[in-house]
Amino acid sequence: MKKTMHQLVSVLMILSLVLAGCSKSGDSKPSNENASNSEGKSSSGKTIELNYWVPFSGSDGEFMEDMVNTFNKSQSEINVKFMNNNWDNYYPKLLSSLQAKAAPDVAVAHVSHLAELTPTGMIEPLDDLAKDAGLDWSTFGKNQEEAIIRDGKHYAVPLDTHAVVMYYNKKFLGDAGLLNADGTIKMDPGVEGFTKMLETLKAKLPGDVSPMIIGSNNVFTYWIWYALVQQQGGTYFKDGQPTIDTPEGKKAMELLKSWLDKGLMLPDIGDNSYDIFKTSKAAVTFTGVWATGNFEKEKSLDFAAVAFPQLFDQPAAWGDSHTLIVPKQSDRDKEIAAVKFANWLAEHGAMWAKAGHVPSKPSVVESEEYKALPYRSGYADVMKIVKYMPDTPKLSAVNDAVLESLVQINYGQKTIDEGLKEAQDKADKLMSR
Repeated sequence: MKKTMHQLVSVLMILSLVLAGCSKSGDSKPSNENASNSEGKSSSGKTIELNYWVPFSGSDGEFMEDMVNTFNKSQSEINVKFMNNNWDNYYPKLLSSLQAKAAPDVAVAHVSHLAELTPTGMIEPLDDLAKDAGLDWSTFGKNQEEAIIRDGKHYAVPLDTHAVVMYYNKKFLGDAGLLNADGTIKMDPGVEGFTKMLETLKAKLPGDVSPMIIGSNNVFTYWIWYALVQQQGGTYFKDGQPTIDTPEGKKAMELLKSWLDKGLMLPDIGDNSYDIFKTSKAAVTFTGVWATGNFEKEKSLDFAAVAFPQLFDQPAAWGDSHTLIVPKQSDRDKEIAAVKFANWLAEHGAMWAKAGHVPSKPSVVESEEYKALPYRSGYADVMKIVKYMPDTPKLSAVNDAVLESLVQINYGQKTIDEGLKEAQDKADKLMSR
């Protein structure tokens, strides 16, 4: 038990970001002396230099750096300087830079973190800039565009959708008689059909292979629970207040716990779900689209990927989006250049899709370049069913508190009723501070 709780504390420490106080800075624009020292092109005729911050680790960072290099070589108007920051302290650093009026010229921000950043008053609304930069908002997915609108204004350029989807081992499901001729899963709809599919797998799989693998003691438990609540038409926040202890929340947790209790998925696997599926020790997994690049490196793994399954009344999946924000500054030419660059990245989303993410523009998703990428088209429709998290600056703290209680339910340390009540109480206290 000590080991289990130590793992939980470690996970929460990694997941939690210190939310610095969001003090209003007004609408005045900074001199931006730290953002870029080079002269702008446009009116001066010289190349515009943009400092660009991202929080990507692993292959994500490599793909983005390649995109920046390709952009720089494609034209001479704008030169982007790429800076990949450590994920663990990225948002505190970005928030501090905005408050100090020393932010980069353009930066990546998750949709789920916009509520922490916009109260600084230092994120530029993009509608007027978009007109000058030639950006057309109608070219983005409706779901992705709506997620970056605040008070009727666009505050970011959507780059992608990254969501929890389903991967399955085609050999295992095929051997169990659970595949149609086209390779799709043969199962009845809803919770009953999906659970019966897992039970069939359990009966026919080798003894050392689990029907399903999910991170039962990490953030995937929260993400999957959240999706199942949304599929029932439930809420996570309503009128600005958390709604955790609800009939929908209970039903979602009952389903997750039943899979554990029936031995349909392994308990206490920490962050090993990727490797367990990758090494063919599980037939099905729910995980993020960013795992695609990892899985396809394993040549012995014959897998498919599809959007998160609809188990209740309506389709829904947990997801987020990387977006690009433009911090306010006095040089309008740079702000326009930043929007042009952001739009170029979105238009070349097939390059970014190599990291597993779904491009934000339907035209890219429908392009031959994107369709030629293996696996990605199988879950591209998830961009339409993603339910973005509520817009609150205390979201990260509430999420961590809820996750802690859900994991305790999984471990049998609390009943479902006790765990959800505790999560609700903790969320309410956080929101009242």
